[in-house]
Amino acid sequence: MHKNNITKIIDCKGITVEDIKISNNEEYVHIYAKVDKPKNCPHCGSKNIWVHDHRIQKVKDTPITGKPSIIHLKKTRYNCKHCGKRFEGTQDLVPKHYTITLRLVLNILDEFKEVYSIKSIAKRYNLSWHTITRIVNMIPAIRNPLPKVMCIDEFKGDTGGHKYHLSILDGETHKLIDIVKSRTNKSLNNYFRSITTEEKDQVKYYITDMYKPYKTVKESYFPKAIHIIDKYHFIRQVTWAMENTRKKVQKEKSKELRLYMKRSKSLLTKPAKNLKEHEKSEVALMLELNEDIKKAYKLKELFYEYVLTQTNKEDAKRCLKDWIRRAEMSGLKEYKECIRCFTNWFEEITNSFDYPYTNGPLEGFHTKIKTLKRNSFGLRNFEIFRKRIFAIS
Repeated sequence: MHKNNITKIIDCKGITVEDIKISNNEEYVHIYAKVDKPKNCPHCGSKNIWVHDHRIQKVKDTPITGKPSIIHLKKTRYNCKHCGKRFEGTQDLVPKHYTITLRLVLNILDEFKEVYSIKSIAKRYNLSWHTITRIVNMIPAIRNPLPKVMCIDEFKGDTGGHKYHLSILDGETHKLIDIVKSRTNKSLNNYFRSITTEEKDQVKYYITDMYKPYKTVKESYFPKAIHIIDKYHFIRQVTWAMENTRKKVQKEKSKELRLYMKRSKSLLTKPAKNLKEHEKSEVALMLELNEDIKKAYKLKELFYEYVLTQTNKEDAKRCLKDWIRRAEMSGLKEYKECIRCFTNWFEEITNSFDYPYTNGPLEGFHTKIKTLKRNSFGLRNFEIFRKRIFAIS
């Protein structure tokens, strides 16, 4: 590549390219450049300046012709004969105390928008893990203001000594608000206590699952907000009850039937209206095996067809109350936990029939976090993990 082309690629104020060495046998492209001599002293403006000394700094830069590049940058220190101050020429290529160029830093920061591991980025740019980690720490991870529609959900992070972390998302714009280190009552209280009452009053809708501390937080810090339980989380209570009944029944059957029921388990939780003809026959066969599984299936279908089809809170309250009564009358112990949850969170669950907000966007975001974790083989440092999450959001 011609020197003029390299000069155009570098295109940095205060730098002059003197030579380039590109060889097929070399791992790097070597660029030899110098910092231009200043016209006058930056302190007093005098033109009476003299060379004090020179040094060569090796600086890593962005790849050229598919190879990593090293700039051998000649830096000169000058003495001002007028004011006696010592200084260097100014340039925009390499930040002070850095051994990589600013644009390489920006390239690497751009890589963090994807779910690449720190190790893979370090290998791609021929840099150390520690260098990449220092660049990670440059990523801004400032909490955004609490939104009108606030979605909260935990995810498994296993960093900073905590198994679960908490993510907060804007339910309207799907913008990440923050990542909280722990979902414990103490951690949540400390976090929301630090936010002004004026900001917390901006939250009108508060969307969560049925984790008990979320209710405590809502009552303490968001008393005016409408608490909505995400539909996925209360529907799966019914699914789990159906599954637990199936597991109990299949234990009592022969090895062949146990295997059959296990392989066909998804048919029992699938809404009947979505079953194909041959699937309906398989479900009918399983329902004849045991009275409990038949009752559990009828309760599940009643929930789908009778409760979930309601279009407003008042109708949903009436139908859910009736469904709870029928579940209690069934005598199925597998539905006890479901009944308890529905009773304890009755108002919050039925709120979901009046408002369209769910934690769906958070579930998708958590999938990206899982991919990041998997690609990175886990991340031990919570602050680095949090910054990486902000970068991919």
